[in-house]
Amino acid sequence: MPIDPRRREEIAATVAAWNQAHSAALLPRNTVRLLAAMFPSGEVCQRSLAAIAAEGFSRENLPETLRRLVEAGILTRRQGVGRIANAYHLAVGPKP
Repeated sequence: MPIDPRRREEIAATVAAWNQAHSAALLPRNTVRLLAAMFPSGEVCQRSLAAIAAEGFSRENLPETLRRLVEAGILTRRQGVGRIANAYHLAVGPKP
């Protein structure tokens, strides 16, 4: 599903602001693309790591990238149970 250009801009601005404020801990270059793939329209992504990786991301680096995004406050994570995937909530842009 294509992402709304304004949403992509909000995500890109958030990532750029983080990188500017934390130059010693820059987020990976593909962070905006990853977040756009995870959150094309909603605020929640509950897909397996394999499903996210299938969109062109390294399965090896994905857990570390997601952990860093949670630590940065860009994502929050709700632990999945059993075969239910973790749920990631996007903390970017205006909230209702």
